[in-house]
Amino acid sequence: MFLGKSEMSLTITFQDIMWIVFIIGLIQLKNRITKIKNIKSYQQSNYLPEDFETIIDNQVLTEIIRSVKNDAKEKEGILPYMILQISLQFRTNNSISITSDFLTKQLELFLHEIELNYNKLKYIIWLIPSLGFMGTVYGIGLAVSQLGEGSIDDPNLLTQMAGSLGVAFNTTLVALVLSVILQYFTQHYEAMEERVINDFGKYTLDNLINKIVEKK
Repeated sequence: MFLGKSEMSLTITFQDIMWIVFIIGLIQLKNRITKIKNIKSYQQSNYLPEDFETIIDNQVLTEIIRSVKNDAKEKEGILPYMILQISLQFRTNNSISITSDFLTKQLELFLHEIELNYNKLKYIIWLIPSLGFMGTVYGIGLAVSQLGEGSIDDPNLLTQMAGSLGVAFNTTLVALVLSVILQYFTQHYEAMEERVINDFGKYTLDNLINKIVEKK
């Protein structure tokens, strides 16, 4: 049922291809999970003052820029990069409203990048059922060809056709099961990654933008 053949052999079936694609999808998913953990690890660095009493003037802002400068160069240092860009943007325009708009645009770009990063996984989720349907059509065609080549009086003909049709429909069933599993975990971790970025935005808004003092 799961391999599309009655015994282990070197013959490649549609199920074999589906399992290979499924494993590739799991590897892609594992890479995303590792990346999420690395991105979240920067939350523990406490780049910004979280107490309500601190006011961020030019001197404090300079210290913040220095603290995030090195980490912002890292590929997965999204939080320090975001803080650095917001700080430099405020220094340039000295406007809280413009800086807030800049933060919003940053978040949109990061969220769009997350969506692009999951495109391969979403293609795999689409590909597996497509392979399953191909296997089903092939199996039905094989059963019909057996009917055309055999004799109606042959007692083994019905058994052969039933076996071919069973494999054909099992191919679609296995494909749908594999696709549903990947779909669930893909949506789960994509939403988790988006929440991390939104948390970064809230952290930056609460502890940087809302505490900055505009120079008169």
